[in-house]
Amino acid sequence: MPVLNQLEERIRQTWAASRRHRASIRTRFQAEVERVGGIVQVVTDLQVVGFSIAGVAKARGITRCQAAEPDLARDLNLERALAEAGIELVTGPAPESIPGTGIGITRAALGVAETGSVLIHLDEVDGHLLSMLPEIHVVLLHQDALVDSLEEGLLLTRYLVLKSQARGLPSYLSWVTGPSRTADIERVLTIGVHGPKELHIFLLPPTGEGS
Repeated sequence: MPVLNQLEERIRQTWAASRRHRASIRTRFQAEVERVGGIVQVVTDLQVVGFSIAGVAKARGITRCQAAEPDLARDLNLERALAEAGIELVTGPAPESIPGTGIGITRAALGVAETGSVLIHLDEVDGHLLSMLPEIHVVLLHQDALVDSLEEGLLLTRYLVLKSQARGLPSYLSWVTGPSRTADIERVLTIGVHGPKELHIFLLPPTGEGS
């Protein structure tokens, strides 16, 4: 597809520019996420993430976590970490488990420093619900998937949609900026009415780095 080829070239240029300014983009991203009420943790060892998630679950009295993709449990040592804390782990979309899940764990395709937003892009709609229904949403984002501007983020979004269409796959995606919030009720700001009350983003080492 000519459009995809053109986009790929523009995206290569975007990633190259992002790599040159990775430290400043990461700092800006973290500041913007925290400004909108999210929590960012920069990690160097993937195995630590599982125990951090277990700590959040235990502190909030949560008894079940669910990872959108089965390989997340393996990559993050989730099964062991949660088992030691007495917390159940469900892997895969498993829609019947979502209503009782306190923490939903998903990957993010990219993050935007300008707004502190992350893009959730999953092929399974049930997996996508894990970013919307549990009380806490945990996002895993590699540092080399950060871009500086919303314009760059939208360019990459278009590419992901077209690429999925070319492969004959559905494309369920959403932009997430901080915890869910609304002021619809008497103009009083309320957190967590239409989605997660907490957003935790783990910034992982660049792809291919870390353990």
